[in-house]
Amino acid sequence: MPRSSKTSRPAAARDGDEHASGSPSLGEQAYVAVKRMILSHELRPGEHINVAQLCQRLGLGRSPIHLATHRLAREGLVEILPRKGLLVKAETLDGFLELIAARQLIEPFLAGLAVDRMRPEVVQQLQELVEAGWERYRQKDHAGGMEVDRRFHHLLYDTADNRTLSDFAALLLDRSMLLWFRPKVDAGERANVAELEDLLDCIRRGDRDGAVRTMEAHVGSIRQKYLG
Repeated sequence: MPRSSKTSRPAAARDGDEHASGSPSLGEQAYVAVKRMILSHELRPGEHINVAQLCQRLGLGRSPIHLATHRLAREGLVEILPRKGLLVKAETLDGFLELIAARQLIEPFLAGLAVDRMRPEVVQQLQELVEAGWERYRQKDHAGGMEVDRRFHHLLYDTADNRTLSDFAALLLDRSMLLWFRPKVDAGERANVAELEDLLDCIRRGDRDGAVRTMEAHVGSIRQKYLG
């Protein structure tokens, strides 16, 4: 597998600003914390919350919370209601279908780029994520499995080394993560981590075309599992 001459940026670099020391800014900490609350359904779709409540729950000031919520609004995860606070947005069926269609256009292409630029240490990290995914599956740890899937995809995005597409793919991925909390329509579908393992097998062989097809099928399976 050929090496890229470029250096992939860390996954955390996509999510916001850091101080010169490398530690996340307060705005970044607030953004990550609130986003995690939304993706884990600690804050549920349709729920209202205000800035003061978030400040109290996270132990942060109003300025970083304001920065975080405006960023999440741009990503489509919340709606800012003047003088009322925030509304956690709920995706419609049409919205979910549009997300999946967009992911099917972008992620197979990124998977192909990732194979072209794959490095042994990234293969090892992907393998460790697959192993963690199977452990979460055996434990019936739904939220843990979701986080493994998210990290696997983000690692591929970073390895593809196309920042514009990677950032857009990460946005689409995070919005579609809300599907993980819908009841499965087809409970007999394969485990999500089994699909990641198939993708890793293609990557390990350097099978670019196989990785593209497998990623397209993996993203497409979301519709069958959760939307029917």
